[in-house]
Amino acid sequence: MKRKSFIAWMMLAASLVLLMAVQPYAAGYGSFRRTILAELLMRWKDATWQHGALLPFIAGYLIWRRRNDAAQLPETADHRGLVLIVLALCLYFAGFRANNFYCGYAAVMALLAGSSLWLDGRESSRGRLFAWLMLGFMWPLPFLEESIGYQMRLIMVRATGFVLNAAGIESLVSGTALQSMPNLEFGRKAGELFSVGIAAPCSGMRSLFALLVVGALFSYFRQRVLWRRLALFSAILPIAIAANMIRILVLIFAAMIFGQQWAIGDAEKEVSAFHEATGIVVFLVALLLLQSASWLLNRLCGGLGFRRSSVVSRQIISSVT
Repeated sequence: MKRKSFIAWMMLAASLVLLMAVQPYAAGYGSFRRTILAELLMRWKDATWQHGALLPFIAGYLIWRRRNDAAQLPETADHRGLVLIVLALCLYFAGFRANNFYCGYAAVMALLAGSSLWLDGRESSRGRLFAWLMLGFMWPLPFLEESIGYQMRLIMVRATGFVLNAAGIESLVSGTALQSMPNLEFGRKAGELFSVGIAAPCSGMRSLFALLVVGALFSYFRQRVLWRRLALFSAILPIAIAANMIRILVLIFAAMIFGQQWAIGDAEKEVSAFHEATGIVVFLVALLLLQSASWLLNRLCGGLGFRRSSVVSRQIISSVT
């Protein structure tokens, strides 16, 4: 990196410190304005958004690993980046006036994109595009927890109930709760075998955003073609739902075998240690399904490529003979 470019990037870093860590920005639901950094640190304490603290380091690593390729590119300033910088600062000011953190998040992202384009040009910015996109996972979006989280809970309960009934275990779905049906023959009451309430933490939202990060990195490193990366990444949402449903099934079967208290615990007081431990099941199953989807994608596309090359080879041979 040239000295002039290095100084410019250091000035940008200092500006970001002032905008994010020094200047009070918004109050949110509080009574006084907090800086953007203070808001991030507060949100990152929540298990749903804890992964955000790792994203600056991940983005930095992605840029660092391409340092040799970036060094060979010419540093040609693109003045369209200056326009983007001005728009980013206007958006930052609009968010300050509107008392809205989300405008500040978008402004910082736009400022980084515009600065890269202005200082290092289009080709260098294109090489940093994936790192910039990954940095977008850093920002907490708590408004999604209610809008998407509740719908995921409904999907989870209905899908789990369908699987249990298909397996011959009669279950009753009521809102976001799932319990065993009464059995007069064996004298069992409703919910005696199992009774599970899918609370917000169990909706899959806590694992969904972390899995999006993992899935994006997995798709980027395991696939080399853009459309394959996008296809694999688009499978994250159904994979997250399937992995979380498997966790709920594990809890239900454990409750049927070892009892509700041991497997699930008391939802009003404290969940059981087994309940907490099954959280890792979501990630293990999701990684297994991601690997399977990647293998299937390679298998299908590789087979298709082989068949096409075989057809072309036969046509060439027949034309020569």
